[in-house]
Formats: sequence, structure tokens, C-alpha cells
Amino acid sequence: MPPNENRRFVLKSRPSLLAGPENFKLELCPIPELRPGQALAKIEMAALSAWQGMRTKEFRNFIRPFDIGELISCDTFSRIVASNCENLPVGSTVVGRQGWQEYAVITARDAALVGPEYTAEEWLTVLSSPGQTPFIAFSQKARPMPGETLVVTSAAGAVGGYAVQLGLLAGMDVIGIAGGSSKTRFVGETLGANEALDYKSELFERELAAACKGGVDIFFDTVGGDTADMVIGHLSKRAQVLLVGRVAANNSESPELDMANMRHAWSQEATIHAFNRYAFKDLYPYANEKLGKLLRAGKLKMHNSLVDGIERTPEALHGLLSGKYVGKVLVKYANPGSG
Repeated sequence: MPPNENRRFVLKSRPSLLAGPENFKLELCPIPELRPGQALAKIEMAALSAWQGMRTKEFRNFIRPFDIGELISCDTFSRIVASNCENLPVGSTVVGRQGWQEYAVITARDAALVGPEYTAEEWLTVLSSPGQTPFIAFSQKARPMPGETLVVTSAAGAVGGYAVQLGLLAGMDVIGIAGGSSKTRFVGETLGANEALDYKSELFERELAAACKGGVDIFFDTVGGDTADMVIGHLSKRAQVLLVGRVAANNSESPELDMANMRHAWSQEATIHAFNRYAFKDLYPYANEKLGKLLRAGKLKMHNSLVDGIERTPEALHGLLSGKYVGKVLVKYANPGSG
């Protein structure tokens, strides 16, 4: 019998810096009776991303802020447990953006059916934003070339980890930048980057200069801020810069003061690409076909941080924003196939 109550997190207040448990409210609400064309999805896994923290703040960006009292959106893997929609049969699995809640009433437009050939983790990581972002950015904007140098910021993160791996598969010399000794060990020893640098180290500027002595050919940046400025200072002639995210600015109190070393980018005749994966939705199937083959061949590896229980979602987001985790942060809401 379908449930009649749902638990979900809504925005309670806006943080001054990093969103945490105090900024969210877990509320209980009724599940409405399904209308024709609707189905009830039970969310089994939620994927957390830095943009969710950004949207808790009220400043202009590429997407509007959450309203106070609004359900927190996120990518999810769900199973249909009741249905009045022939395109969403009971037992089928879907990915969509159903948010921080246990159940969601959806239509066929709200989610995409996915098969059992990949796990929930795989659908939410390699075959979603973390894997698709660097794959499409490299294939459409800045093509990796063997022997050239690639620098990746947030290299231990969800997106950066796949940028490192794809760069290595293309034969590039990869320099991964992360924060702290454990993350740099992960980037160097587990991901296999040629150089792994700690931006928190007092020696970082000197070590970066030594690692980039031949110049940076592609800079894959998800962070911005001072670290990005330093890397831009080492660009080679006609380098390619992929601006994939601005986490440092989005998590600051002054997001409008997002520094950029444009003088050196100009002098090196660099090409700067402001990249957004959503502009290439038509390429998602092609990207997933290629990424899936690399995954099954063992050439791409997942490195996720798993958190158990819907109640821990706000805590997990705070941990993500403060740099606690390695790889994609996933929160398990229910066991696979549970009623």
C-alpha cells in the first residue's frame, strides 16, 4: 500500500557563509492522491553538489536562490512504487531532480527511466554531472593532447576526479590541486596524477611554479579565487582555460569580488571557455555511452563518499562545502527495491 506521508527538507534560513543543519527544516507533509499521468517515486539515493549550498544564499548567479520554505532540489535515483502513468510502471527506476525528500509525485517529464545495467551510484556520478562535465568540456571546448599539461583544481572532488582521470587517459601530464595532505595523496596515489599539490601548503606557490615550468596548456577550474589566479600566471602560449565552476566565490561573503588574472591570460593569448554542461544536453547519451564503456573496462573508477539516512543530508552538505569529503557525496535514503 502506498504511503500517505512524506518527509522533506526545506530552506529555513539563509547562511552567511556555509549552509549547515541550522538552515534547514525537516517537515512532514501528506502525499496527495495520484492523478492520471502521475506516479509516486521513492527516492533511494540523493546526490549533493556545491550549487545546492550556493542556492541557499540570496545573490545573483546562473540559477535563482531557493525561497524560504522551498524544497531543496538535488539529483536523485528513485524507484516507482505506485503509478497512474503507463510510461512509469511500478518497479521501474528513474533519475531526476526530485530533491531532499523520501517520496516525490512525478510525471514522465520530471525524470528519465534508467535500466539495471548501472547502479544508483553509477547513474548519479560517472553518468551524470561528475563524469559528463569533464567529458563534454574536453570534447567540445578544449581537446586534451598527449604530452601537454593539464591542471585541475578541486582534483579530489566529484568533477575534478574525473577530469584528472580523463586527462590521464588522453596522455596528458596532469597536475591535480587539492586541499590537505590526505586529499593530495588521494589525487596522486589513487587517481594517478603526475603531480598532486596542496593549495593549503606554505610552499604551494613555489611547488606550483616548479610543476608548471613548461607552461599550462589546459586549465580545468571549478574553484576560482586566489588558487586559480596563481595557475593562470603559468599559462602557456595560447592555452585553454575551462571555467567550470566558481566555488570560492559562491561560498564567500563577497561573491562579486571573484578575482581573475586577466593580464597574464591576455598576454598569453589564452582562450577562456565559460563552460556549462546544461548547454549540451543533446550530448548526454553520447557521453554516457563512452563513459559507460570506460567504466566497464576499468579505465574510469568511482570514488564516492556515502552518507546513510535522510536526516544527515544537511550535515553532509555542510561537510561537502567545507571540504570534508573526497569524490561525490551521496546520501542513501532507502534500500534498493524497498517498499
